[in-house]
Amino acid sequence: MKKELKILLAVVVLIIVYVIGMWFPLEILKPNYKDELINKSEYYRLLISIISAFITFSAVIVALFKDDIREYWKYSKIDFNSPANITIEDRNDDGDSQSDDLIQVRRFLSRIEVQNSGNLPTMNAEIYLDKLEFIPNDSTIPQYVETTGTPIKWNGANSETIIIPPGGKKLINVVEVIAPEKISLPDSAKESKPAKLIIGNIENKLGDNKGKWNATFTLYAQNVKATSFVINIEWNGIWKNRLTEMSNYFKIEKKG
Repeated sequence: MKKELKILLAVVVLIIVYVIGMWFPLEILKPNYKDELINKSEYYRLLISIISAFITFSAVIVALFKDDIREYWKYSKIDFNSPANITIEDRNDDGDSQSDDLIQVRRFLSRIEVQNSGNLPTMNAEIYLDKLEFIPNDSTIPQYVETTGTPIKWNGANSETIIIPPGGKKLINVVEVIAPEKISLPDSAKESKPAKLIIGNIENKLGDNKGKWNATFTLYAQNVKATSFVINIEWNGIWKNRLTEMSNYFKIEKKG
């Protein structure tokens, strides 16, 4: 909208300049005049009429486009940034135990920082997982995954919709890797469930975590146009209890 407004204003200014130049030559504004051409009172009356017409025209333009013009000075602008540590550990309270039966880290969380760099609050901001595709290690053909069409909860807010104040920053979890589980069966045996990947609010149901994932997230808000970013994920399905080790098998990067 801003681009169209600039073009429109430029055209309007050119038309005004052209009309003034054609019908009211600049020489007429000079205080030197001849009585047989125009007298003093007519000169100032004409000058006042021109100024009044210009003011009236400007007032109409402002009334028609005041909201668009105001956007140049008052606006909300969204930027997506990667935190210093895009992925962190979510540890158990007793995570220092060295027992083989105890998973020390419950999950790894990858976050994106959403910042309002404008001077107006971002109203009713929601983030959706709009597109998700998976490319297995043994293939180059992407498999498209249907998304839920529901917004993702913001970190610490327990809500899908928030207001981001000017200069404010909010974190949102975009990817989770959940630790393997050991479930006790009725015969006292234990069943192991492999680690699982959750992107946005989609849990991997393909039965294979080994490969690359491309996820497109979009922020929608009341006073900001839809803005997207892409997350690229690569994982071979291996789980490690420390982030320093896990980073050898799990890689994530923000694009756009």
